Amino acid sequence: MTYTTIKVTDDVKRKLMKIAGELKAEKGEDISLNEVLEFLITFYENNKQNKKTLNMAAFNNLITEMNKDSSEKIDDVVYG
Repeated sequence: MTYTTIKVTDDVKRKLMKIAGELKAEKGEDISLNEVLEFLITFYENNKQNKKTLNMAAFNNLITEMNKDSSEKIDDVVYG
């Protein structure tokens, strides 16, 4: 495995170290900054995948079709 150097501000480094400390407390073992970055990348990727894009065309149709079943239609469009 090869490594590279990245530049971060002191504030970013302090935040990474804080996250490393929290992960260490959870796992009970030392955590490298590389592992912190891997954790953050994975967290970001999972969070991005879990966000569903809103179908604006279907949402726009709801505006003109409001009736007693509207809340169910809105739930279907927004939550799938």
